[in-house]
Amino acid sequence: MRSRWSSDAVAGLDPVALRVYTSRLLGSEPSLVLFGGGNTSVKHLRPDPRGGMRRTLTIKGSGTDLSSIGRDGFAPLALDDLLLLRERKTLDDETMVELVTLALLDTRAPRPSIETLLHAFIPLGWVDHSHADAILTLTNQPDGAARVRDALGGAVGLVPYVKPGFELSKAAASVYDADPSISGLVLNKHGLVTFGETAEESYERHIELVSLAEKRIARAWFGPRMPTIQSQADVSSLALSLRGLLSRRRHTIVRSDASPRIRAFVDQPDLGRFSQQGPATPDHVLRTKRLPLVLPSADPADAPQAVARYEAAYDAYVTEHADADHDFRHDPGPRVVLVPGVGMFTAGRTAAEADAVAQIYRHTMNVIEGAESMGGYAALPVRDFFDIEYWPLELYKLKLAPPDRELAGRVALVTGAASGIGRAAARVLAAAGAHVLVSDIDATGAGQVAGLICESGDAAEPLELDVTDPSAVSSAMRQAAIAVGGIDIVVSNAGIADAASIAVLELDAWQRSLDVNATGHFLVTKSAVRAMREQRIGGSVILVCTKNALDPGRDFGAYSAAKAAQLQLGRVLAIENGEHGIRVNMVNPDAVFADSRLWSRDLRAGRAAAHGVDVDQLEDFYRRRNLLQSPIGVDDVAEAVLFLASDRSSKTTGAILPVDGGVRGAFPR
Repeated sequence: MRSRWSSDAVAGLDPVALRVYTSRLLGSEPSLVLFGGGNTSVKHLRPDPRGGMRRTLTIKGSGTDLSSIGRDGFAPLALDDLLLLRERKTLDDETMVELVTLALLDTRAPRPSIETLLHAFIPLGWVDHSHADAILTLTNQPDGAARVRDALGGAVGLVPYVKPGFELSKAAASVYDADPSISGLVLNKHGLVTFGETAEESYERHIELVSLAEKRIARAWFGPRMPTIQSQADVSSLALSLRGLLSRRRHTIVRSDASPRIRAFVDQPDLGRFSQQGPATPDHVLRTKRLPLVLPSADPADAPQAVARYEAAYDAYVTEHADADHDFRHDPGPRVVLVPGVGMFTAGRTAAEADAVAQIYRHTMNVIEGAESMGGYAALPVRDFFDIEYWPLELYKLKLAPPDRELAGRVALVTGAASGIGRAAARVLAAAGAHVLVSDIDATGAGQVAGLICESGDAAEPLELDVTDPSAVSSAMRQAAIAVGGIDIVVSNAGIADAASIAVLELDAWQRSLDVNATGHFLVTKSAVRAMREQRIGGSVILVCTKNALDPGRDFGAYSAAKAAQLQLGRVLAIENGEHGIRVNMVNPDAVFADSRLWSRDLRAGRAAAHGVDVDQLEDFYRRRNLLQSPIGVDDVAEAVLFLASDRSSKTTGAILPVDGGVRGAFPR
């Protein structure tokens, strides 16, 4: 590991700004801290609103990400108030949190790190704490203390494992007091703490000690592997099965990784032994669970029993270690699934959460590999992991999370989403919490829409898709399974329109309309319901039809006939899939002009001629002919799509929802 320190970058920075800078240096190294892990602090003088200066400990807020932290991610506390607590012999967690909170000098600051007292009790001005992979590799071995001494010598003090809090803070301070010449502390199976009189000294000590540890670690797992599963269909089928099993209580996103690095780990003959030891540090247990599930085979038929056994074992683990008044349990399903010959699947409420689980477990793999290559991997006892997983101070972080949105954990595929109704539907579904696959034959347009959704803080991925190509549609469904585990919502929207009298309509124009407006919906919905049936958690299919399916217009025969076929397709799909919990409904919009590529110049001219109005009067003609005398916009249709996609319409299937302002001839008959 190399130092990233820049003297030019720190020139003129005040203590807190300098603390932000060095914190980000540590946070930029994934092998040091991940997703809110680690903590940093600085002791300095701060103006007291009541007059004079106040000795202050400014420390990272609980759960704040070091890689992107700013000044508002730190909490300032009265240092002298904290130092008084060291004189106590005992201090329970609840009282400790209350007293630390009372020491806050800014009521708007985030909740201070749980390791605030450890930072306060070390007398030096700058303190840095990480969960460095290399340090964890040394400590997670049967002879971990000897490994640390061999690699780092007398530069560090060794602190036995103690759950974070008051006792760990006193133990760490006592080790420091016994030898103030040390550069840092190694917390057994927890990480590394360094300190210094200056920010640079503490940071450079951290980099130096981690580098020394790295030099002692051998990595040699590129050995025998089981046969690789070549078929994407096989992997996607397993992903669908797993996602369905893990989404029975609440919808979950499942990511898959079959990279060579993952295969090198999961194909090891002893996977069933070393993967069941526990994570490298208790800090990871809330995201990854204590243990991954190891599937006995890549056959989806084996997954249900394997998941059931895992969940039963998890329930037994909680029952064994919980107090009598324990009334809360995490979802018993696995967060990490390892499959020899295939790779790794990770689960989360969102794709970002599943990605975080994957990244953390990749680091666990690194630690296990290094330890196994040296003296063997040895994690903490089970009880220690339980105490962190159900520790009220860790569970508090869950309370800080915003409530789930309406479609949280669900995956939606929208076709024809580069413009018009499709784009509006993609936006509204994403805003409701769905992970949206933005598909269109226009790959550039799909990418732009997905990008805008992500910029707004929602989740979307682009997908190039020609709905008339059977192989492309099948491939898209496989990609959805591999990327996010499957699909819950399909908005079959892609369409085209041409105006011509049947008497003069060319055969290729007729066929093209059928290909896109009927067969395209057949291919998409057929593939979608097959995937939904494999998941076995139901789903919602919405076909964007048109009022023309019930009330065709002059010179619009090819479009009206194909869309009528689409509507009947939806009705039959509803009949055939209700027993699988899959709802199929139709939306019938009319005359949606704004933001629509459907209404080309030629189509406008053709429809204006058919209705006997000027082209520039066409939009007003359509507005005036509906009962509400109101123009219909893409957002109006998107809201109808959201209603049918959500649980608000959970008892509705085979229905036609008009969004046309009330066109009399379009009333269902």
